[in-house]
Amino acid sequence: MIEESCEKSRDLVGKKTGIIGICVNLALVVIKAAAGVLSNSVAITADALNNLMDCASSFVAFLGFSFSGRKKDKRHPYGHGRMEYICGLIVSLLIIFTGISVFIDAVKRLQHPQQITVTALAAAALVIGILSKICMAWYMKRLNRMIASSVLKAIRIDNLSDAIVTAVTLAGILAAPYTNLPVDGILGIIVSAAILKSGASSFGDNMVLLLGEGADPDTEEEIMQIVTQFIPAGSVEEISLHDYGPENRLVYIKLDYSKTEENKCGTQALSCIKQKIKRELRMDATLYWDVASQA
Repeated sequence: MIEESCEKSRDLVGKKTGIIGICVNLALVVIKAAAGVLSNSVAITADALNNLMDCASSFVAFLGFSFSGRKKDKRHPYGHGRMEYICGLIVSLLIIFTGISVFIDAVKRLQHPQQITVTALAAAALVIGILSKICMAWYMKRLNRMIASSVLKAIRIDNLSDAIVTAVTLAGILAAPYTNLPVDGILGIIVSAAILKSGASSFGDNMVLLLGEGADPDTEEEIMQIVTQFIPAGSVEEISLHDYGPENRLVYIKLDYSKTEENKCGTQALSCIKQKIKRELRMDATLYWDVASQA
């Protein structure tokens, strides 16, 4: 019942962030697109395109949490939790696509510079964008403390990079009337580099989760602390972690038969270890002896 409640809570939090992200980014697309057209700025228009991709990212996140929340079935005995990782990967690819698109537009503007018209609407649109993205990043971080999702982490990183990118764009737009440099094109390249960097970082993180990285040192240490409360540390030969999603992680603990026999480690101790790992780390543990190697 507790596990089912956690899954439902995770599903609701994920869907909620997806809907909020879609609404906020759609509003920013409209505001920034209007400001970009009126000021003839490719940097602002590129920022609007970036927000449009963020809408797609939020929609993908919504779908991801919807699918990952489904129960196990015959075809998917380990559940659908990895859909979160797949969606995180898709979000990362959308970010990279946006960065490439912005870079192409910026290079064109460098080759054919155009005068930028600085308007109050353009400045206001960018300020609103900066504040919105900072608030969204803070909100994502707060919610992610509850569910530890790679998707929300990717979206939070994207929001922070968006805030920085928009701040740089605003500074450049305000400086444009005082220089003959092709500020718009230069800023576009800076914006694209920042977007590509955040996309590549997020892509790497999610790819590692999909391929399977095993137990990190901190998690392994937490498992060992629980195990050694019941059996000697020397009895543990190997710890391997299989990640089928944030709410479905399986840990296999290989024990040395001779040492556990010597210390009279009974099934009750092993049962206590499994229960404590499940309760504290939310993992299903399997403890076993490699009897064949002892023969």
